[in-house]
Amino acid sequence: MDKLAEILDYAQQMGEAANHTEKIGTTADGDVYGLSLLDADGLPMPTGLPRLVIAKGENHSLIVGDEALKILSSFDIEE
Repeated sequence: MDKLAEILDYAQQMGEAANHTEKIGTTADGDVYGLSLLDADGLPMPTGLPRLVIAKGENHSLIVGDEALKILSSFDIEE
C-alpha cells in the first residue's frame, strides 16, 4: 500500500468521510496530509473545518479544528 492510501485508510478508520488526501507539508512532528471529500467529477465538496493527518514513520495522528487551522497557517500554501 502506498503512503497516500495508508493515510486515507487511517482517516477512514478514524471515522472521516474523506476519499482523497495529499501531502501539504512537513513539520517537526512529521509529514502533514490534508483530507478532502471529492465528488464524482473530482471536485471538492464542503466538509467544514480542515482535517489533517500527521504521519511520522508508522505513527499517525488525526488533527481537526483549531489545531488543524494553526498548522495550516504555518505553511505558505498557494491556491
